[in-house]
Amino acid sequence: MLHAAAMLTGLFVIWLALTQRGLSPVELGAAFFVALVCVLFAHRFGGVGRAFARAPQLLLLRLKRAGVVALGAFATVRAALAADVTLKPALVRVRSRVTGAGARAALAEMISAAPGQVVVEADSEGLLLHVNDEDGVDAAALGALEADVLGAISQEAPA
Repeated sequence: MLHAAAMLTGLFVIWLALTQRGLSPVELGAAFFVALVCVLFAHRFGGVGRAFARAPQLLLLRLKRAGVVALGAFATVRAALAADVTLKPALVRVRSRVTGAGARAALAEMISAAPGQVVVEADSEGLLLHVNDEDGVDAAALGALEADVLGAISQEAPA
């Protein structure tokens, strides 16, 4: 997906740079249309992977999690302003049912988006998380997130 998005954006910018006619709605529409035709052409001949088709589902999942991320950010700011932060940092190993490399990356990105947890390693057995508060790790929430990711995308072959 990253390759297709980069190709779409790059072709769009190149079109605008080469035509140098301004940013009228017609020019923007033409640039987008030409870039989209190029991406569809690449998709037809194997230049775009299955991840490109999963992008809408992952975008909806990210929008669904925006509230969780915002609440985590506000809680972090509130704790910092209160100056009574007691942290118990730790490395936590989480086993995962996610098998494809793209699905593992999506799960790692979703976990790392919220403050307090960041994925430091992802392999075929699971994820290694660095957490700010070891006692605050919610296994049920991580399981629900994993189920959401599995539901949003189809499994791809392990890489």
